Amino acid sequence: MLWVKYMALKSRQIEAFKNVMISGGITAAAEAMHITQPAVSRLIHDLEMNIGISLFERRGIRLLPSPEAILLFREVERLYLGLEQIERAANDIRRHKNVVLRVACVSSLMRPFLHEAVLSEIGTKGTSPLVIDIENSRYIIDMVLNNRYDLGFVFGSPYLAQKDSIQLCQSSLMAVMPPDHALAGRESITLQDIQNSRLIIPGGNSPLRFEIDRILTQKNIILTSAAETSVINCCLFAADGMGIGLVDQVSVIASGAHVQAVPIVPEIIIAYFAIRPPNQSGTMLSDKIIATTKILLSQKLLSNSKNFDI
Repeated sequence: MLWVKYMALKSRQIEAFKNVMISGGITAAAEAMHITQPAVSRLIHDLEMNIGISLFERRGIRLLPSPEAILLFREVERLYLGLEQIERAANDIRRHKNVVLRVACVSSLMRPFLHEAVLSEIGTKGTSPLVIDIENSRYIIDMVLNNRYDLGFVFGSPYLAQKDSIQLCQSSLMAVMPPDHALAGRESITLQDIQNSRLIIPGGNSPLRFEIDRILTQKNIILTSAAETSVINCCLFAADGMGIGLVDQVSVIASGAHVQAVPIVPEIIIAYFAIRPPNQSGTMLSDKIIATTKILLSQKLLSNSKNFDI
């Protein structure tokens, strides 16, 4: 057991921890920090003593992070994200340039929707500083509320719209399968029809999964076999015949998978939103990106409606 010393953490200790986690070893971390390997080892040791947590396990020449180290690294990433943004903003102010636009987006909205919107509004000649990260909805909402992102693209219940959010579209739950599947010709499918099939469903952090679980509980349906993954992978695995995917229309389009999507009845709706930090007005650029993304969603949902048997 480590003996905890009650003293303030030093930024150099955190920097050493971050570099070891990223590089996977003492040698690479020492090179990145321009110090010796023993110095890095001492910084890591002092950090462990300060916080009372064993962060790494030595196996030969390798350092394996403990589960606690992985959790701590997530917080360190947030810290450095904030510091990098402050430094970037200061540089922009000094050079009288536009402040960076920080955007986070769920994977199902990235391509082709946000991707095409950014190209349309910024293009190859754009000089506006831009950061785009792919994250899950819950993480994006938390980070936007804490002003870590200027703009977030998320999905959730259509009834959860806030004053700082803009609804982009509504998307219905679909059963996704190969075009030659026995159920592919159906006009609609109930969850009871497929409860004994192998299903491929979104992971537990997905708002769409929450809606699926809510309906299953409401109808007393117990799935006999299910695989969990991202909404994009649900479509890709379904296309390869692994099972029937349960995803929304937007995710089907984003996946580009060769599948047949049949509507689930009764209808289960998920909504996509653009969100901003509380009480913060958008810039002209972010407003344009939101508007263009909304138009693209509307156009692509309409043009793909025939493939969904709607």
